[in-house]
Amino acid sequence: MENVTRGLPEGPARRAARIAQVGARYGFGYVFGRGFLLGRRGRDVGRVGTRLRLALEELGPTFVELGRVLSARGDVLPPDVTAELARAAVPVAPVPFAEVRALVERELENTLERLFVEFREAPARVGVLTQAHRAVLPGERPALVVMRRSGVRRDLLAMRPVADVMHRRVRRRGGEGLPLDPVTAVGEFAAYVAQRRDMFFAAQTARRLREVDGFSLRVPEVYRRYSTGRCVTFEAPAEVELLGAQGYREASEALARLTILEGIFFADLAPERFVLGDGEVWLADPTEASALDQERLRGVAEVLAAVRRGDVDGVVRALPLAGCMVPRDARVLQRELRDVLGSLGGPLWSEHSLAEIRARGLEAARRGGAVLPGEIAHLLGSLVEAEKLGRVGASDEQNATETATKGAVEAAGELVSRFRDPRYVAARTARRLAQGDTYAEYPRQIHNLLNELKDGEVEVVFRHRGLDELISKVDILANRLVFALLIAALIIGSSLLGIFGESGARFLGVSIFGLLGFVIAALLGLALLIGIVRSGRL
Repeated sequence: MENVTRGLPEGPARRAARIAQVGARYGFGYVFGRGFLLGRRGRDVGRVGTRLRLALEELGPTFVELGRVLSARGDVLPPDVTAELARAAVPVAPVPFAEVRALVERELENTLERLFVEFREAPARVGVLTQAHRAVLPGERPALVVMRRSGVRRDLLAMRPVADVMHRRVRRRGGEGLPLDPVTAVGEFAAYVAQRRDMFFAAQTARRLREVDGFSLRVPEVYRRYSTGRCVTFEAPAEVELLGAQGYREASEALARLTILEGIFFADLAPERFVLGDGEVWLADPTEASALDQERLRGVAEVLAAVRRGDVDGVVRALPLAGCMVPRDARVLQRELRDVLGSLGGPLWSEHSLAEIRARGLEAARRGGAVLPGEIAHLLGSLVEAEKLGRVGASDEQNATETATKGAVEAAGELVSRFRDPRYVAARTARRLAQGDTYAEYPRQIHNLLNELKDGEVEVVFRHRGLDELISKVDILANRLVFALLIAALIIGSSLLGIFGESGARFLGVSIFGLLGFVIAALLGLALLIGIVRSGRL
């Protein structure tokens, strides 16, 4: 019986128990309860980021993908942790062909031999969430069949109870022990993965990409009769060739522009997704895509417009339009953003890689207390992946990086111009005015205002920007002035005691009290000088 059950796949419950055991071995047993505490001493592998990476790698590809997704959250996680999570990697074994056959035949409700003239057993691409096979349809039409991988849903179901336990344990300890709520993180990851594995959405994305003006890559059409929510069949070039360095560079620039201008981005930009066929660069496998909401994309455009102006206050005001959470007291965030814009702005943008720009921006957000929505963080991560794609096979990686950055900066300028176009503003205003909900609240609001005017309860609140900071500076100046007057009084009093004091103890002919007053005045003066020097206003 033992030999029979050993080969059975793990269920979600057993998988969750294994997650806890692996976590305990790498020093995270305290979040699961006393039963796993012994595992903390079993293996001491150093820093939290390293231990977390090793634990995810031992748990398998889905958890490595979780680590990769979390590595994009530099706005809430420290740089050393995100760097380790980005390094997480594990070999992904292809799904056995017997399972591939069963899935395709179940979804398309026919046998593989009747559906395809040829279906290659060796996969064209093996990913964490999907797998692709080349095939030939009746009529000698070459195709690429992409399907979901099994086991991902089991891992997602196992993550949820573990995240719940971690959340309760941290709350029971009475502190905010984790920078990112595990329940929220797992929920966002599950939704993100579900969208990437939705083949209906992949088909819609392919159709949308073919309608994008100026997109230089060839996007395949979808064979609807051979597609479902679990597998999708795309057209493919008759003769497939591998891309060279120039082809990957072209794909990199096109995808960077697509991400910024249209808000469409891909999580997995493996080189196998791109081929050369019929003299064109094909995005042969357009699955695992995500799309940003247009209103949120408009917020991104406002942020970029403020960045181009070097307006830090404008950046802080525009961040909520992109879905970001900004603290009420934004002075620290403003200071951090000012440092980043000062070091990267102006003509220097093209001299820095997209990876460096993203890292500096996310670190400024983390230090300033701003939190980005998950989809914005993933979009920034996709830009970095597009930049890496441009370096595949390139002999001059620096030139490839500068080309990707320059293309992204130009696309940012086009995005700002699009949303500032008077025609777009007029069309957006017309759409808003045409919505009945826009006027539904007006009668009630006017009625309430009239009632408040009648009762004399109308309150007008003025908010003075910068007044609190001015008051703080005046307080500091007044305290220093009083402190300086106190030092002067001690010096004068000590001098009078030293000159006119004839009685009392003396040291080297000087009154002890006068000497003591000089020493105290000197110490206070030194403290005042140190405070002024630290403030940088000497």
